[in-house]
Parts: sequence; C-alpha cells; structure tokens
Amino acid sequence: MTGRPSLDGYRQCRIAVLLIGALWLSGCAMRDDQAPRDADPVEAYTRLGEAYLARDDLQRASEALGHALELAPGDAEARQAMAMVHQRRGDDALAEENFRAALHDDPDLTRARNNYAAFLYDRGRIREACHQLQRASKDTRYINRGQLLVNLGRCQRATGDEAAARASFEQALRIDPGRPGAHLRLAELDIAQGRFENAERHLERYRRQAGPDAASARLADDIARARGDHDRPATSRGTP
Repeated sequence: MTGRPSLDGYRQCRIAVLLIGALWLSGCAMRDDQAPRDADPVEAYTRLGEAYLARDDLQRASEALGHALELAPGDAEARQAMAMVHQRRGDDALAEENFRAALHDDPDLTRARNNYAAFLYDRGRIREACHQLQRASKDTRYINRGQLLVNLGRCQRATGDEAAARASFEQALRIDPGRPGAHLRLAELDIAQGRFENAERHLERYRRQAGPDAASARLADDIARARGDHDRPATSRGTP
C-alpha cells in the first residue's frame, strides 16, 4: 500500500495513542515517553504497538505494528518490534525473519541488533550473538552502550575468550562507571582466575552500587570457600 492514510485513519490512530498514554508512565525503555504531536501514522502505530508490547498484550501489539508495516513495509523500528512480538509468542522462525529484515532495512539500528543478539544468545547460538554484539558495540551514540558491552563480555566469556570478556567489562566501566553489572561480572571472572583480592574489590563496588543480593552473596561464599575461610561465612561478612 502506498501513499499516506486518510485523515480519519490518522485521527483514530492518534486517539488510540492518547487512550493508552498512561502506559508510557510505566517506563517503556524502547522509545520516548510520549508520541510527538506531529507524529506520522507509521510512528504512531509503532509506538502504540510498543506500548502494548510493554504490557504483554501481544494481540493488540501485533495489530498495531501490522498497521504500521502495511503503511511502511520497510520501517525498521516497527519490524524489530514485530520480531519481539513473535519472539514472545515462541515463533522463532518469524522472529528471526523480522529481526533480519529490520537490520537489512536499517543496519545502524543498534537496538534491533542488541535485541537480535539476545534472541540468538537465549537459543544457544553464542558465536552469532557475539558477532551481533561486537557490531553493535561500535555505536558510540547508543544510550545503553555500557550494558551492551557487559552483554558482549558475557557472550565472549561463554565462548571461552576470557581476555576479550575482561576487556569488554572494563570498557563498560570506563564508559559508565556506575554500571554495577560490570563489577559483578569482573568479580566472577577474577574468582575463576584465582584473583580473589580483585574479586573482593569488584564485589564491594557492586554492593555499594546495587546493594547486597543473592548473586553477590554467592560470589562472596565462593571466595570464602576458595580461601578455606570456613569460620566466617562470606555471606555474613558481605551484609552491611
């Protein structure tokens, strides 16, 4: 279908966006908090679909994104959101088809590449996921680049490349020093390599930023057991 939709269709779409405007207050991380007043129908339908996706209403998300793609089959934002709808439905073949189409239409859509990498990682396709994350990590303007680098480091470690994983975790901290997940992953890596003092430093920084939790308690116990410190459990020492 070519050309712009009728004014009535545009008004209906805008009304639908306004009706679920409260959803944006819940913090959909994928897009801005509100559709601009002059949003075109494709963008409005895409944001509507993403809002439904955020509340796990897959049927309405699919319908809204379907409208966006009818109007603009090459819209990468709508296409990658549709991929996530298929992913949540368990339709892996359709999810991958839509992720690939989105990246074909816009190779610089880092959010889509990151989401595709997560899709691949969850299905055990680790090296493919690493390849996508490596490409995505080159986008210096990506707002969540620090977390993306943590994801890349986890992927690299899963392939056995611990040196590359450490470099990615450390780069994540240089970009975003307040990224607690990087400290946690470095602590895990240091424990595996027997660098217990370094591991404790990263664990302490993680606790300061994220607070004590089960993951940090487990790592503290790992350090205590490795050192033979049976008299003072690490979990008790790690709790303020």
